[in-house]
Amino acid sequence: MRRFQMALLAAALGVSMAACAADEAEAPTATAPGYRQIHAQIITPSCAVAGCHDGDRGVGGLGLGDVEASYARLLDVPPVNNAAARDGYLRVAPGDVGRSFLYWKLAASPQEVGAQSYGASMPLAAFPALGPGSLAALRAWIEAGAPLEGADFVADFAPLSAQGGQYVECDADDEAGLRGCLPPPADPGNTVRFYTPPILLQPGTEHVVCSRLEVPVDDDIVFVKADSTQMAGGHHAAVYVSMAPEDAHAPVECDQIDMGAMRFVAAAGGAGGAAIEMPEGIGLRIRRGEQIIIQSHYINVDLEPRWVMDTVDLRVAETPPETIADAFSVLDSDFEVPAGAVGFERVKTCTIDRPLALHTLLGHTHDWGVLFELELIRAGSEAPELLYHATDGPTLRDTPEVNVYAPALALEPGDAIRVTCRWDNTTGRPLGWPEEMCVAFMYYSPGEGFLICDSDDESPRLLDGGGEGGCAQPGDEGNDLGVGRYCTSASDCAGQTANFCIADFSAENYCTVILCQSDDECGEGASCVASGPGSACVPLACQGE
Repeated sequence: MRRFQMALLAAALGVSMAACAADEAEAPTATAPGYRQIHAQIITPSCAVAGCHDGDRGVGGLGLGDVEASYARLLDVPPVNNAAARDGYLRVAPGDVGRSFLYWKLAASPQEVGAQSYGASMPLAAFPALGPGSLAALRAWIEAGAPLEGADFVADFAPLSAQGGQYVECDADDEAGLRGCLPPPADPGNTVRFYTPPILLQPGTEHVVCSRLEVPVDDDIVFVKADSTQMAGGHHAAVYVSMAPEDAHAPVECDQIDMGAMRFVAAAGGAGGAAIEMPEGIGLRIRRGEQIIIQSHYINVDLEPRWVMDTVDLRVAETPPETIADAFSVLDSDFEVPAGAVGFERVKTCTIDRPLALHTLLGHTHDWGVLFELELIRAGSEAPELLYHATDGPTLRDTPEVNVYAPALALEPGDAIRVTCRWDNTTGRPLGWPEEMCVAFMYYSPGEGFLICDSDDESPRLLDGGGEGGCAQPGDEGNDLGVGRYCTSASDCAGQTANFCIADFSAENYCTVILCQSDDECGEGASCVASGPGSACVPLACQGE
């Protein structure tokens, strides 16, 4: 990852932010506002809102709803954004605007923040950006030592259209109209573009929507970068593929889709997320026959329902990449966080058994995660090297920081990856997979297929059995649900209840229903068989019965 010197950051702050604010604003007065005034005029209308930094926790572990509590959370506290913390920022550094992450996030453009891997500029969700007077007041408060009490002021705000192209504004309510609002790809000759269906946002709500695309993938798509464009209120977009294709293409909330049957492909950016771009000569792949799912995160602050649409642009290289990278996950799926547990921790170690070159790395938990760490322990050494550290579950769920290694990080046989996850369970019920997760997701080469190192695995194993030697035979149609139908890829199981092809993950070769709860879900001649945290419908003929 790029490392930026503090001098360069200070220069960027002094030049770019001055262009945004100081040139147009009056110099700070001798009597600066206090945090109580900043909170009332800026924080409350723009930040401490539902889905953002409301309540006691909020996004990034930063709840800003209460004046005194949020004041303590801001002053002299490092940000949860790893890149900003490494570069020496504090959420607010009293007396030092150049080291105050709050000012950077509110004053810098989306392009500046994204280039530094600092997440998104604020505020999100189509709230108006701060005007020059508001920025001058914020600067004056920090320069005065960030006092709690101070002088009154009146905030000003910039129109949405002045936010540097962060969002696409659109009043259309039909597919053709929404598409017409979206700009064309920057490089149409080298871009494969996908559109989500129209998505209806209810007023005053947060949505994480998954859209199965009604677009067949007739040939492998090898790409080097993913980008997205979102409409007002967008936070991020990401690309997945489904291991269990369905014919239903209407967008649904993502918690209605089995995440165990989805495979992450790429972060595609958006207003609050970073797009993935692979190092030179490295490509990613969506395979022929896979069903693409686009995940869209939105916060609708309007008082009326609103229609939106996202694009995802996959940029293909003019010269085909020399190396195709595939996915590698180290995960712990066999755990249960007890109800009310605080600081519940699991550690998973995976010993590398083949030479691997790592190109990217990200961590993933869900809402109750309070720690994700990945350490690399070289063969023959007892001293771990910390590669990844994060402490906010919602951020890890939606927009985790992505480490990109150029040159690649070389792993050798005998090296070990150690993943530590920790949770605070405030739900009043036990939490397990897939409601909570503990996953390190990487791209590696030379790509052999999907590598996984799960709870019971000591070393990576290849989920690419191809169905060789399975119990189904070509021409087998299975039962009335399709369980037992012969398949070699996910597309062979599309359009039926048993829409998951187990050949992608084992030496078996039939369609099945995964995460079944009872034999009744499997139809005639099959039963529900559990294995660790998972389960699937298995034909009786394949159980030796």
